[in-house]
Amino acid sequence: MLARCESRDYPIVFSSSSRRAIPYREKKAIASRRIRRTVFLILVFITFLIFTNYASTALKVVSSSMEPGLNPGDRILFSKLLLDTDIGGMKWVDLGIKRGDLVVISPPYFRKNQQFIQIVNPLVQFITFQKIQLSSYPRYSWEKTNMIKRVIAVPGDSVRMVNHRVYLKTPKSSKFRYEEDVIEVSYNWKSVDTPGIWIPGYPLDGSSSEITLEEGEFFVLSDFRGQGSDSYLWGPLSSDRILGKVFFRYWPFNAFSFL
Repeated sequence: MLARCESRDYPIVFSSSSRRAIPYREKKAIASRRIRRTVFLILVFITFLIFTNYASTALKVVSSSMEPGLNPGDRILFSKLLLDTDIGGMKWVDLGIKRGDLVVISPPYFRKNQQFIQIVNPLVQFITFQKIQLSSYPRYSWEKTNMIKRVIAVPGDSVRMVNHRVYLKTPKSSKFRYEEDVIEVSYNWKSVDTPGIWIPGYPLDGSSSEITLEEGEFFVLSDFRGQGSDSYLWGPLSSDRILGKVFFRYWPFNAFSFL
């Protein structure tokens, strides 16, 4: 039912069918539901951050540099918690990085994102189910964010290479020994075939002079020597470039195993 009132400037219309007023209790219930949903999403996001950044992160092997142990298409899990970690001034994990460990690294030539992108990226990955990752710079196809490598030498060790074979001298030893005689972990490695005309002393001949690792430095290599980018090319790796330890391969199913 409408009542019409005329005025000099414009008509005023009153309606008896105005919107129903929402009771206070119903308003309170709606607000409460919205708060619960918001808190739930925040908790899920925090759980996602903790799980993917510390507990366990999935990674797909995209190159042949870790053959024969890991092949392109394999999927692995790595964890930052398996590193020697201090949180809140308390050392609650004391496993450290040992010779022979498989680790995920950020190569030294990879330019780190600006602080703002580092803060926003987790939210973008969460919303897009890790399909999209922002970057502060244009990236080349060969510029990988993460790489899988094997730790060959730790701080205090001296290392040299001859035809891709590693010789190690630990702080407790007075002479160099083969890597397999020093490293307790068993693994297989291979190297690229060197052309017959390639004589010792040529670039990329698989040999390097002796270096001694300082505190916070590690020597990491590919299991397929000469196939990937590693410490043979760019020298010792700083500990802040090590993102986590590889501990499990979940794909393919016939290679399902701890690493």
